[in-house]
Amino acid sequence: MHYVHGKQVAVIGLGRSGFAAARLLSVHGAHVVVLDDKTPEKLAAWIEKTKDLAHVRLMLGGLETSTVLSSDLVVVSPGVPANHPVLAQAREKGITVIGEMELSFGYCPAPVAAITGTNGKTTTTTLAAAMLNAGGRKAVACGNIGKAFAETVFELSSDDWAVLEVSSFQLETIEEFRPQVAAVLNVTPDHLDRHEDMQDYVETKGRIFENQKPEDAAILNISDKYTPIYSSLVKSRLYLFGFPGDKGAFRPGCYVVGDHIELLGRPLIKVSQLRIPGPHNLENACAAALMASLCGVDDPAIARTLADFTGVEHRLEPAGEIHGVKFVIDSKGTNVDSVLKALESFDKPIVLILGGRDKAGDFTRLAPLVKEKVTRIVAFGECKHKVVQQLSPAATVVEAGTLEETVNGAYAASEKGGVVLFSPGCASFDMFQNYEDRGRQFKAVVQKMAQQKSGKVNV
Repeated sequence: MHYVHGKQVAVIGLGRSGFAAARLLSVHGAHVVVLDDKTPEKLAAWIEKTKDLAHVRLMLGGLETSTVLSSDLVVVSPGVPANHPVLAQAREKGITVIGEMELSFGYCPAPVAAITGTNGKTTTTTLAAAMLNAGGRKAVACGNIGKAFAETVFELSSDDWAVLEVSSFQLETIEEFRPQVAAVLNVTPDHLDRHEDMQDYVETKGRIFENQKPEDAAILNISDKYTPIYSSLVKSRLYLFGFPGDKGAFRPGCYVVGDHIELLGRPLIKVSQLRIPGPHNLENACAAALMASLCGVDDPAIARTLADFTGVEHRLEPAGEIHGVKFVIDSKGTNVDSVLKALESFDKPIVLILGGRDKAGDFTRLAPLVKEKVTRIVAFGECKHKVVQQLSPAATVVEAGTLEETVNGAYAASEKGGVVLFSPGCASFDMFQNYEDRGRQFKAVVQKMAQQKSGKVNV
């Protein structure tokens, strides 16, 4: 635990994570200054919230180096790169630099179950928390989903569970963070605009197991190419999940076997009973079931939750239907592999909406599935020219401007019985506040079109 009473603490980044960290620090008697390079106008909502916090002051519109370097501790929000020059100077001076997740862990009375990976984190985290609650144990899904971890520590007891969705950005700044149950779902290229290279990204994800002890549990995907690397690092009990295929289930775990899911050698539920589409969601279901079981939930509660679960918002979520064309929102699909998984989930003609802020993704990896399933691509956002360049050999690609033009163009190119799939494969920050804002705006455009019941509109 990082003891903060009476200490000067700099929190860098005023947002969901930064505010929650400032509040936690304030409650525990720290003197806090929150720094953010955004202007007060852009942070008005968070500024209003901080007015009720004791011993917290704001310095906005820049990161004043002298203030950071005069602190006893620096707490950095996930959106701030760990190699930021100000943070490097702080470390050189011997000042401890941690993230909000590391800070919160020290004050959390509940055991922690943590989930990282490139794709599937939100679905698996939501499912695991729901299973724990169904099994009679209070659990809160938090971290990179819903509430910040620092916000939930006030509502948890030693009998509860904190179920964390954990990003690579959060793992960059851990020291003592130790989940009793930890999972890496999969690792594919992502965030290469921030990480030095793929090796750095893989190693950062693996830090989730760094502080585990032999009595803890580690969960890995039997089919992921990096599982052998992580297996060699794990010091706790190792379990696997997914599709064993010809590899065989050589370790205890949760597997898709024929037409059912098998949990620790016991039949759990038929695949046909699940309501979330796609083979990737079978993997997510297995990972969540295994995690919940290792946290003490009985099989009936796990099976009930799987049968009832319809998915998370913005992840392959139905967004409406107009004249026989279904609109599906996958705004949480922020990398190329998430688009691949989304495309695999449909057997109807797809018009794909793709684009946003590039994360150094390689769209050419989509080409085989695009040729097979996609009738047209509508590209939008900052990297639309890259989409055109890389995918024009595989399908007709048209560019659009606003989100409304994009949706109209996709609908114009669709056919009855087909799907308009909004799976951008990119970050949202070029045009939107975050992927949730992007998803909600997409829903609003679709709803407006449905209400108008007008004819097709070309881009």
